Amino acid sequence: MKKVSESEPEKARYFNAVENTRADIIQMTQRMSDQLPKDALAIFDVYQQLLDAASLGNEVVDKINQGWCAVSALKIVVEKYIAEFEKMDDPYIRERAVDVKDLSRRLLEHLTAKANRALAIPTSAIIIAEEVTASMLAEIPREQITGIVSFKGAENSHAAIMARALGIPAVIGVRDVPILQLDDVDIIVDGYSGKVFICPNEAILDEYRKLESEDKAFADLLKQEADEYAQTACGRRISMYINSGMGFEGDIAEQQHIEGIGLYRTEYLFMMRQRFPSEQEQQAFYQEVLGDFDGKPVIMRTLDVGGDKQLPYFPIIEENPFLGWRGIRLTLDHSEIFLVQIRAMIKANILTNNLHIMLPMVSDIGEIEEASRLIKQAHREVEKEMFDADNAARVPMPKIGVMIEVPSMIFQLDKLKGKIDFCSIGTNDLTQYLLAVDRNNDKVSGLYDAYHPTVLTAIKMIADETKKIGIPCSVCGELAGDPGGAMLLTGMGFDQLSMNTQNVLRVKWVLKKADHLVLQKLVEDVLDCTRPDQVKFRVNRTILNIGAAGILRAGN
Repeated sequence: MKKVSESEPEKARYFNAVENTRADIIQMTQRMSDQLPKDALAIFDVYQQLLDAASLGNEVVDKINQGWCAVSALKIVVEKYIAEFEKMDDPYIRERAVDVKDLSRRLLEHLTAKANRALAIPTSAIIIAEEVTASMLAEIPREQITGIVSFKGAENSHAAIMARALGIPAVIGVRDVPILQLDDVDIIVDGYSGKVFICPNEAILDEYRKLESEDKAFADLLKQEADEYAQTACGRRISMYINSGMGFEGDIAEQQHIEGIGLYRTEYLFMMRQRFPSEQEQQAFYQEVLGDFDGKPVIMRTLDVGGDKQLPYFPIIEENPFLGWRGIRLTLDHSEIFLVQIRAMIKANILTNNLHIMLPMVSDIGEIEEASRLIKQAHREVEKEMFDADNAARVPMPKIGVMIEVPSMIFQLDKLKGKIDFCSIGTNDLTQYLLAVDRNNDKVSGLYDAYHPTVLTAIKMIADETKKIGIPCSVCGELAGDPGGAMLLTGMGFDQLSMNTQNVLRVKWVLKKADHLVLQKLVEDVLDCTRPDQVKFRVNRTILNIGAAGILRAGN
């Protein structure tokens, strides 16, 4: 860490590094444009966004003005953001720490004149690194990459998303791999089983060559049916929505079989700022998303931070953040934050009228009533501000819903009629709270399992009760994007599932193989189980019986 007496030269160094990094990203985008779909290519738009003054830039400049050199200022700011991201519960947002690390590495290379180092890549390479990033993949020609092994990371990382889009097998989160001993060594990467074979014998090589050929044929089959709507073998239609939060979904919106956004995480906009975004900034951001999905529903979750998901400019220190001041609890206590966000959403929705507002972490009816009152207040304010009395009808009132993720709501479902228009189950937090397990705690994370019979019983109760009272209910947690989980949810009666984009084709394909009566019988069977492994055995057996083994492993 180093301080300097003159800040202007350091700011000039930083701005020059930013421009050079922007040029790098533009080159990556151009290089990958004919290999990636637009939704995957938009990863590099996120990198450009991170370089904006409103994201990292202003804070780095502030540190330079305080006397730090450009390198030290960058280090201070980046480490703060990484620490904030890494302790967050939402895996989608937590993985953005990798993006910040990757971008800061590039900035540092330009600040220290170490950029553009040539890499000697063999013609058939497996990338092995402590943490593979999206820019690493963009720097190496696709035809030279045959696999990826990363010690750190998750399926939500941008490297994992790019690997799937490029059709590259990847094993992420491996341990005890002798990385320094693997140069010029034969390796097999099995992305299905999560196994890495070092120096495989000829029999294993022959088997995997056969599986590779079959797997390519299966991937081609999925792509052939990409434009079809999801339905079961007996013709029951299942609506497929996507989970998002970046604001770069235009290309996805054009795909007819994607019927909307089932969960739009608005907190990302708040987290990459050094202050709360203004109403105008929020309106512009939301308007782009709603415009992309014009004619399709977009369910925007109100600001879901607090406790484990802190904003860098609004820190909260609690002994038990998972049971603390988060989600709707925080925004109702700070109604000025809530009102600004709702006003921005309502204004953004005027031209498209496809906005649905969803409230997170609701635990009792009183929170819904207070949030609804504030939403109506914001609507009246926008009407008065933007139009005279004769044109007030031009401001549509969005539908209001809740996320069911706190167990107490299961026992209040009968009181929801007339108070909300829809609901959606967040299986991640619901599982965590039902099982009293912090899934980010290595000591107990093995107990976290959405296939636990208790969790499935609770979800079935929600499905039955919401159907009884006539409130549409969907599922937007990770269970919906798991093919086996989607089978169970469909068997329970859900007809709207929302998931990460990369899971859509696999879920559609397995549902197409399954008759609804078979899925209903599967649900009956698993609800009699007592352990998650018993449930998974029955689910996998059904997958094999309906001829969908390609979902479970490579090959036919």
